[in-house]
Amino acid sequence: MNIRQKLLLGAGALTLIPVLLTAGLLWQNATSVSSSTINALSQSQLISIRDSKKQQIEDELNNRVRDVQAFASQRSTIEAMRSFKVAYAVAAKETPKFDANQAKERIADFAKTQLVPEYNKRNAKPLADVSSLNTITDPNGLALQAEFILNNANPLGQKEKLVTPGTDTTYGRVHSQYHPGFEREQKLAEFYDIFLIDTENDTVVYTVFKELDFGSSLASGVAAKSKLREAYDKVKNAKNRDVVYLSDFATYLPSYDDQAAFVATPIFDQDKQIGVLAIQYPIDKISEVMSAKKEWKKIGLGDTGDVFLVGADKKMRTNARYMSGDKEAFLQSLGNSLSASDRAQIVKKDTTIGLVTVDSEGAREASQGKEVFLTFNDYRGVPVYGAVAPLKIQGLDWSVVAKIDKAEADAPVNELTRSFLWRALAIALGVVALAALVMSGAIRRFLQPIQKLSETVQLVSSGDSAARSKLMEADEIGALGRSFDSLLDDRIAQFEKAKAENETLNESVISLLQTVFQLSNRDLTARAPVTEDVVGTVSSSINQFADETGKTLLEVKDIADQVQTLSASVRSQASLVDDSARTDQQSLLSMAKNLGSVTAQMTQVAKLSLQSSQAAERASGATDAALSAVDGTVKGMDRLRETMSEMEKRFKRLGERSQEISSAIALINTISERTHVLAVNASMQAATAGEAGRGFAVVASEVQRLSDNSRQATATISQLVGNIQSDTNETLVTVNRLIAEVVQQTQMARQAGTQMAQTQTTTA
Repeated sequence: MNIRQKLLLGAGALTLIPVLLTAGLLWQNATSVSSSTINALSQSQLISIRDSKKQQIEDELNNRVRDVQAFASQRSTIEAMRSFKVAYAVAAKETPKFDANQAKERIADFAKTQLVPEYNKRNAKPLADVSSLNTITDPNGLALQAEFILNNANPLGQKEKLVTPGTDTTYGRVHSQYHPGFEREQKLAEFYDIFLIDTENDTVVYTVFKELDFGSSLASGVAAKSKLREAYDKVKNAKNRDVVYLSDFATYLPSYDDQAAFVATPIFDQDKQIGVLAIQYPIDKISEVMSAKKEWKKIGLGDTGDVFLVGADKKMRTNARYMSGDKEAFLQSLGNSLSASDRAQIVKKDTTIGLVTVDSEGAREASQGKEVFLTFNDYRGVPVYGAVAPLKIQGLDWSVVAKIDKAEADAPVNELTRSFLWRALAIALGVVALAALVMSGAIRRFLQPIQKLSETVQLVSSGDSAARSKLMEADEIGALGRSFDSLLDDRIAQFEKAKAENETLNESVISLLQTVFQLSNRDLTARAPVTEDVVGTVSSSINQFADETGKTLLEVKDIADQVQTLSASVRSQASLVDDSARTDQQSLLSMAKNLGSVTAQMTQVAKLSLQSSQAAERASGATDAALSAVDGTVKGMDRLRETMSEMEKRFKRLGERSQEISSAIALINTISERTHVLAVNASMQAATAGEAGRGFAVVASEVQRLSDNSRQATATISQLVGNIQSDTNETLVTVNRLIAEVVQQTQMARQAGTQMAQTQTTTA
């Protein structure tokens, strides 16, 4: 590669690298600024949507609760509660020809033919237990359901249109008076249903919508395990009229297992609670608030953004946005997180409320009370930007999640990044092309004197010592050319001078080599001629080396003579040492023989010691066996003593029991004496009575005979007991004597064991 190519390459690199670095830095800076700006806008927008929807939900729930409290405190509501309670109590009695069993059968048939088909149409899983819809046992409730549901000509879902029933009853008159106002309130407030509940018998005495919860008991009826029962229980025993309870959403069987929440508050007549007002909260209203009536783009959520509520059970409390688009694709995106039954239920009910589980990082952060903006994978597994916050209101523990797909949020940044990149590359290429044209002309002018100087160098190297560059430029290259010409002149003059000096040097080297040859042939008298050049210095050094070598050889000769004298002296000393070693060797052989004799004697002693040790071990083993036998004997004697002590105790108890028998015999003997006296008295009375007492005399005679037999038996038993006590006492004396002997034998066995232990120690 020549200088022109190198300069072009270097200039291109010096131009291209700064331009590319500048373009890259500008692109990166612009991208970073735009990305941070757009991300900040997205974050701000999501946080704003989250906070706005959170406030709207809080306002919605608070307004609903206040509406229910205000409605419960109205005079018309209090009067209606009082009137419906009275009217409900006489409903069955005032219904002409009312048959409770017949009404129950009609309601069961109605549930089977109309309610169950409607339930199965609105749910993925058919209703398994039809009897759960017909749980009323109160005749008043059966009468009201028959009148307002079965005898109602309006179709299913429009039963509230019946105001005045066909039968003239107290309940019918009360219903025609208050029902229009309650229905109007239900429509204007957009409640799903309104309930009046009697706290004396836990019965729903009035509803607007007239489903199967109308007239039922909350203790055992169709709504016994529902959120309506939960809300009712929370306010049933309220101490003041300001208590209110809002339940969470859950399935409600009378409404075909649709999601429902309930608000309940007590109804007070002056200072006494007479009932509970409850409303069934419309969940669609909350979904409309969260979705801005499905206008997601208008509130800044783009094509993939969504804002929804999550309950404490991690289930959705509002409908997902994706249900309004491609439902099948949405359900597929949920994957294995959704069971087959929940998938079918979502399709049937066209909702994700209470069915889709949201267990994303954002939802978990919100459930922990954190209000944050973060990037996470949502319940579909898609990366999203999300703003989350807890929503704790009216006892509910919910979370608000506002999110948008990361791909959509980053799309403007990516587009702007690509645009900046193409513009930066175009500018860089234009700058590089312009720089290449300018640098090409500059390099051409710069290389002309260098080319002239290069040609001069080639001529000089080929042997033309008269060649010169003769550059006249006033720049550094011209000065270099002139310096090169001057250098050539000086170097040629010096070359001629060096040539003459070289010849003189060659002659001196030849003389030096001859002198060295003589020295190598052991002629130490040879000396080299000393000249004024460099070789003269070397010749002087060689001459000095020859002189020193001669002196050294003389000293070596003297040292060799001394070594010879010392060697003779060492030889005589070695002869003396050899004689002494032979004498020591004979002494050691004699000592080895003596040691062999001693070793044989020690071996015999070791054998005798081994035999003594074995005999001692056998004696110790025998002593151990005897000691073990003695120990066994001692233990056996101890057990025998314990057994005899126990026998002594039992004989003593036997003596005590015999004493008790003696006491019982004495008692029997006393009874016999008294019986004898009684028999004598009876005989005397029988004799006095004459003929009438003859039968009684026979009885008295038998009683006297029985008394005599008892005395004889008592005497015999007393004699036997005496014998037993005598034998027992003798046995006790014998046992005590045996115990004393056993103790004595035990002590002797222990003394023998002690002596054997001493013998064992001595043997060891």
